[in-house]
Formats: sequence, structure tokens, C-alpha cells
Amino acid sequence: MGFGKREDDVIDQSKIEKRFVLEDKTSIKAFQELLGRIDIEDIELASDIIQDGENYLGYICNNSILLTLSDHISFMLKRVKENTLFTTPLEWDIKLIYPNEFRYAQIAVENIKKLTGLPVPEQEAAFIALHFINSHYEGKTMEETVLSSKIIQNVIDIAKYHYGKEFNQESFNFSRFVTHIRYFVMRQLHNETGGKDSSIINVIALKYPNDYKCAKKIKEFLEMKYQWRIRDEELLYLSLHLNRLAAE
Repeated sequence: MGFGKREDDVIDQSKIEKRFVLEDKTSIKAFQELLGRIDIEDIELASDIIQDGENYLGYICNNSILLTLSDHISFMLKRVKENTLFTTPLEWDIKLIYPNEFRYAQIAVENIKKLTGLPVPEQEAAFIALHFINSHYEGKTMEETVLSSKIIQNVIDIAKYHYGKEFNQESFNFSRFVTHIRYFVMRQLHNETGGKDSSIINVIALKYPNDYKCAKKIKEFLEMKYQWRIRDEELLYLSLHLNRLAAE
């Protein structure tokens, strides 16, 4: 994007590194409105961050991220200049649940600081990470991303207090546990709650009583807080993941 060109100038096609295609009328209108209120340099900066992020994270973002991240960066730089800073209570949750996106967002913040010469606070990494998370998991809104992060953190806290220990956040089993919970929460939020009740859960309850007890606590919390129905099949897998996690 950009290339130092103005409207109606000819662009060397060989210099185009990424195309953002806005197919629906709502997105096109939103982009036109965006161009009317922010600097093109902010859009170019967002485009570079997205491209580098896709290379770093190994996935392609939804095209709508150009709109949301450009808008965020423009507003963020304005806030920095006015010394009006925001923080997010989800910073720790995002760092824990989406470590790759958070690490890249930290790199992005450092690059923004170098390019703009502005004292962009480290807390901005959480906001930038949210844009990547939201664009990667299909069908999610920013509100859903925030809600799912809160729920996942609550589940981790229940497990931590049940076992009376901190978990090794760098371990493979912790990563698998968080991934399992993340997709379980997404299925619940989208009412994709297939599965079935099974008598095998009785075997698991006898073989891993402490892990089953923890899984039941999580089940009861989610059913009371969000009125979800947690089937035995999910309780079974949750108990097995907890068993591996607690054994470390």
C-alpha cells in the first residue's frame, strides 16, 4: 500500500506485496470512512504490522483486520501524543492464553516506537494481539474474543486453586490444556455443543478421582455462570487433560 503515490498515479505491480480485498459493501464503505479520518501513513503502518505478523504467526488474517488495526493505531498514536493512556485488565489473560500473538504484538510495539519516535506503552501489545486473535478465529467478534479469554482464565484459576499449585505455562501439557479449553469455549459460544453422555465417565471418575472432581468444579461453574450444558463426553476429556497437567 502507499508507495508514496497519489490518487490516479500508476503503481508498479511488482512492488505490491499484499492485497487486501474488501468484498462486501459494508467493508468498502467503512474503509472509505476510515480514509477520511486517519492518515494514510497509519494504514501503511498497520499493513506492515499485519504482513509481518502473518509471517511470524504462520497464518493469514481476515482482511477486515486492516480496518480495525488501522483505526486502532491511529487512535492509539493520538492518545500517546496527548498522554492519554489506556490499560486492559485482560493483558495477563492474553499473554497466558495466546502467547504467540502476544509475543509478536510486543515486537510490533517496539517497531512502532522506532518508526514514530513516540513512547508507545508496552500495554499496547495486548490490544494489538487482540486484533490478530480476532482476525484468525473465524466468526469471532472482539467482544467474543474478550469474553472467551475471561472464561478461559476462570477455568485455569479453578484448576490452579483445586490443585494448590502454579502450572508451568511453557509446558506442552499446559499448552494442550489451554487449546482444548479455548475450542471448547468457542463451541459453547457458537452453540456447537455436540457430543453425548457416556458411561465411560464413571471409569474416569474412579481412576482419576481428584481430576474428575476438578472437572466437576469447572462444569458447575460454567453451568451456573453461563447456563451451559456440559455433557459427560466433555467432562471426560477435561478430566484427562487435567490429569496430564497436574502430573507435571
